[in-house]
Amino acid sequence: MRNTRFAIVAASAVMLLLGARFAVAQELSAEAAEELKPQVEAGARLLSDMSDEAQAYRRKELAKTVNPVMDPVPRKLKKQLYDQLSTISGMSMRQLFNFMTAKKKVAEGVEFDDVVEAMEIKANEVNFKKVGHNHFWKDVGAITGEPALRVEILQFCDATVGRRMLDFSPEFAIFIPCHISVVEQPDGSIWLMTLDWDVSWLAMAWRQGSSLPEDLKQDAIRVRDAMTEIMEAGANAEW
Repeated sequence: MRNTRFAIVAASAVMLLLGARFAVAQELSAEAAEELKPQVEAGARLLSDMSDEAQAYRRKELAKTVNPVMDPVPRKLKKQLYDQLSTISGMSMRQLFNFMTAKKKVAEGVEFDDVVEAMEIKANEVNFKKVGHNHFWKDVGAITGEPALRVEILQFCDATVGRRMLDFSPEFAIFIPCHISVVEQPDGSIWLMTLDWDVSWLAMAWRQGSSLPEDLKQDAIRVRDAMTEIMEAGANAEW
């Protein structure tokens, strides 16, 4: 009896699989289906460069899992919300910026270049790709003609997590790639600063439109931990 049930279940699964493949085959030509297959060896490909048939099919499929961009918040409403936040919290603008920032002071005796190199090495260890390096101080010096305090901004990325966060909220694009600023102060001290990835905000996930898939929550925590490791390595010039 058990074997009979198993055979029925297995046959049903095969029929469903074959049915799905048949449906795809009916929708797509062989050429379009080939285009849509993962092709790592081909390097980065844009969806817009594909054939019209393959592109239309892929866009339709993506629309099922990628949330659309939300309407902009009117400036008047933003001001009201900012005013309410300021009144409730009592924070000044500087305090608000500080609230949003995770920072570490570089240990005494650690040179600026060593900070940068240590972070690059650690980023590689935690599988974060360095995708940008802005020598901000050079632009300031070139414009003002005056000696500048050194400020450099390093950009790191976990592309797959970033893409999945964009699927959940396209507006998340303003936060990627992850930035770590290396900031020299007038007293010679060096600070590392980044957007605070404290995931305590996930506590509000009970609200409509806030619930993240569990695996994406874990990815957010992993990104937070990786950024912390990178900054700690830089702050102490850990090789």
